[in-house]
Amino acid sequence: MPAAWKERSAAAIVCCLLLLLLPRLLSRAGQELEVGTCEITALDRDLSHPRQTIARQTARCACRRGQAAGTARAKPACVDARLVASRQWCGMEPCEEGEQCTLLRNRSGWSCTRQLGRIKTITVS
Repeated sequence: MPAAWKERSAAAIVCCLLLLLLPRLLSRAGQELEVGTCEITALDRDLSHPRQTIARQTARCACRRGQAAGTARAKPACVDARLVASRQWCGMEPCEEGEQCTLLRNRSGWSCTRQLGRIKTITVS
């Protein structure tokens, strides 16, 4: 089989896969979330700083009355709205298992510290 035929066959397979998957992806984008659940809609990582990763995440949540979008165990979640309103971020239990939560001085976010000294700082915007 000539090389040109192989390239065309591969391109045709990719196109077919895209045509099969595209309707599923588009229908999911407009779907409503189940009450009490969240999903990540955008994630951007900046690796330009040495020994530091800056990540920006956007989530969409469908929370119950009295709840607001927040973070629990390092994942987007619906949490008690009073914690968000009072900026008591550590009350959401936002850090992973084994990490210690510390509220930032100006209450703009929190830090999660592991025993080995790795620190993740999260700010809310």
